[in-house]
Amino acid sequence: MALGLGLLAFMWPSPASADDDGLLVKLPSYRDYLKQHEGKPAGGADIVLKAGDYAKAGADIEIYDDYEGMEGESVYTGESGSIEWEVDVPESGMYNIEVLYYPVLGKGNAIERMVTIDGQVPYNEAKYIHLSRIWKDMNEIGRDFKGNDLRPKQTEAPRWRKETLQDMLGYYNDPLLFYLEKGQHTVGFESVREPVVLNTVRVYKAEELKSYEEVKAEYEAQGYEEAEAETIKIQAQNTYEKSDNTLYPIADRSSAITEPQDPSKLRLNSIGGDKWKMPGQWITYKFTVEEDGLYKIASRFKQNKLAGMYVNRKIMLDGAVPFKEAGAVKFNYGRNWQVEALGDGEREFAFYLEAGEHELTMEVTLGELAEVLNRVDDSLVKLNGIYRQVLMITGTEPDLYRDYGFEKLIPEAIASMKEQAAALRQVSADMEALVGQKGENMVLLDKIAFQLEQMVKDPEANIAKTFTPFKENVGALGTWILTVGEQPLTVDYMSVMPPSEKLPKAEASFWKRLAFEFTAFLMSFFADYNTLSADGGQAEEPIEVWLSSGRDQSQIIREMINDTFTPETGIQVKLKLIPDNTLLPSVLAGIGPDVAMGNLAAEPVQYALRSAAEPIDRMPGYEEIAARFHASSLVPYELEGRIYALPETQSFPMLFYRKDILQELGLEVPTTWEQFYKLIPEIQKQNMQIGFPQDISGLQIFLYQNGAELYNAQRSKSTLGDDATIEAFQKQTELFTTYKFPRDYDFANRFRTGEMPIGIADYTTYNQLIAFAPEIRGLWEFVPLPGTVMADGTLNRATPSTGTAIMMMKDAADKDKAWRYMDWWTSAETQSRFGTEMEAILGKAAKQATANMEALNNMPWTKTEYDHLMTQWSFATGTPEVPGGYYVTRNIGFASALAYTNADPETLLDYVKEVDDEITRKRREFKLE
Repeated sequence: MALGLGLLAFMWPSPASADDDGLLVKLPSYRDYLKQHEGKPAGGADIVLKAGDYAKAGADIEIYDDYEGMEGESVYTGESGSIEWEVDVPESGMYNIEVLYYPVLGKGNAIERMVTIDGQVPYNEAKYIHLSRIWKDMNEIGRDFKGNDLRPKQTEAPRWRKETLQDMLGYYNDPLLFYLEKGQHTVGFESVREPVVLNTVRVYKAEELKSYEEVKAEYEAQGYEEAEAETIKIQAQNTYEKSDNTLYPIADRSSAITEPQDPSKLRLNSIGGDKWKMPGQWITYKFTVEEDGLYKIASRFKQNKLAGMYVNRKIMLDGAVPFKEAGAVKFNYGRNWQVEALGDGEREFAFYLEAGEHELTMEVTLGELAEVLNRVDDSLVKLNGIYRQVLMITGTEPDLYRDYGFEKLIPEAIASMKEQAAALRQVSADMEALVGQKGENMVLLDKIAFQLEQMVKDPEANIAKTFTPFKENVGALGTWILTVGEQPLTVDYMSVMPPSEKLPKAEASFWKRLAFEFTAFLMSFFADYNTLSADGGQAEEPIEVWLSSGRDQSQIIREMINDTFTPETGIQVKLKLIPDNTLLPSVLAGIGPDVAMGNLAAEPVQYALRSAAEPIDRMPGYEEIAARFHASSLVPYELEGRIYALPETQSFPMLFYRKDILQELGLEVPTTWEQFYKLIPEIQKQNMQIGFPQDISGLQIFLYQNGAELYNAQRSKSTLGDDATIEAFQKQTELFTTYKFPRDYDFANRFRTGEMPIGIADYTTYNQLIAFAPEIRGLWEFVPLPGTVMADGTLNRATPSTGTAIMMMKDAADKDKAWRYMDWWTSAETQSRFGTEMEAILGKAAKQATANMEALNNMPWTKTEYDHLMTQWSFATGTPEVPGGYYVTRNIGFASALAYTNADPETLLDYVKEVDDEITRKRREFKLE
């Protein structure tokens, strides 16, 4: 027994030092941590640690006295560094940790910290502790001159706030627990993202909430009765505070009685939808009751996103959950609007409220689904591990006629398949019991369970045969977790009313609905949905700005123009949303705009060649404005020594890698190409793959790192025939021929499953991974590209870059006003706000790849991520746009495909004359020679 216990202690995943990134990858889950400490008593002490009495702290801290009205010393902790407090625990047990903090202004992202106990992170979930910010509407909902509602600006409204540490993903409804033995310990926070001011850290055990039956009995014992009061209606769009700037009022026109409503005008009449779905997001309302007594709280809501499912909200009154059942109130699926009082499906809850002002908070929570998702997430991690074990034997395309001997090679994986099949079957059954019916969300679980059962039943016959569908199903399971874990809810209003009062109707009558829809249809013939005009009545002619992005983006820009640019400059702007491919024919017809936004990198020079774009390098303040950008971002917009556009976005490749897989294989992240080539066989021995761009950008990486260019100094010929280019092309081609890299692949999906644990991709791939692959959070990173060691010993990490631009058209009526708009749009303040607003609407996947270097610093990157980005950005290289340049890209693509087929890297030479002839022809056409 002693030997067994010793082996168990040796094999159990250990807590990791916050300084050891390798150990942090191997941390146990919170579920395993709770199993390890099963049966341990609840902590009996209640210890409050003053932030100023810290035992150890990093450099990035400051001490404040009586900060923002809070007595005593408070400690500012920045975006990096750590802080620890000593705590004397008088009684061993499981404890919660509560912090009293002030969310000082930062970059607008959630505050993130890593928790350490005695210098070590105890479990994986302790790496991702979020402290919420506080946002408010800066102003009331306004109207434009057409009568449409204007969304209020969102502003931070920091105040002191208490929060007990919770799981970021919401997979555990109760606050996180930490086991502390009797004696001396340290409790620490390591900064990951955003600054915060701390006043106290409380180590205690949170009390168990009473049930509704117990609270109801207390009401009766104290003689509480139903209030005799009028119904109080709280319009959902009129919030008091909120956790995210995404939670702004939205317009819903699906019902005639949504309040307020108009058949032809835009009315911001509800809140939530897809923006209010992630665990931890909360909205607070203030209301006043006239009399003491019992009330019920009803809401008019719509939950039509999760078919056959329900969503949950935690209900808090005056900052506290009144009873256990209010911790997860269900809102069931329905295609239309519903009106229900808060309850448990069998009864409506009654809440005792004293006369006066109160706060009602609704927070997204997973409720009973938390346990289900936790178990599926655990299965997904194990299924990914099974997939990689099979992949290491069969490769990506198994031979269906080969006897692999799976039962001898991977008996543990086959046993794990059986376990996970049973686990998923049980989850499906539990979900059916929770929801009350067999829904579409259980189908995938049953499908994967069946496939696993078949693979276990006859491994040799079924594993290879079903390997590809198995990979697809594992990827689909990750998407399933995201879908079911989201809890979208749209709310029109809440009503605080006496319990006996009848609920209002959820939908309009037939005749009212008919009248509304007919009027809306009639008015649609007169509304202009393309032109987003400024306030009417202006005397001077506005400048006209065109863009072809989405309506969400254009609405953000319109609001920013209305509340910033026009008031500051007095210049009116007519912003027009246009379809793709509209600009060129409009310019040729002489009816183009003054300014065009969102142009691809190749377009400004093409317009300049045709005398349709205005050079801007001699406009007032150009040098100061150009200094906002990396020099490489301006290169594509230069022609014959003149600049024809300002960059809006700029992106470039980075090296993405899976920390967990490289660590399992004992491999280091390559910083040079020599290390990269040594890594290839080690990855491929496991039947895994490496991603590398097969287009022109792959050639440019090798070319630019060798100090060469794609064109000669006069930009009159390509360098496709030069030795440096041939060598770069040969290196790229050999990766696909000699080293068998895949040419066509979905990097994000292969990276997610671990099939491609390392690869080079545009850094905006980060957005996709952070939003759609939460199951591998903390297990991957992006770093600068491998570099070429130069003669002087320095490392050249040069990389091509691309982006979009804003340009002034030649026929602009008032070039000074157009230039001032371009100046405003590319400024750090404007780009920072636009990036924030984009994330507010479209989520983390919409992080803006701004070209403004100061604005990028203002975006919510962690310090490590930002440092890696800036390192790679310093090596970014711009590619000139030349007449006939499209022929270079096209023919390199042809040569690459042919070289891959023939394994002949000198194929590129066959295209040199054709490319140079086209460039010469175009230069003569535009009278450049």
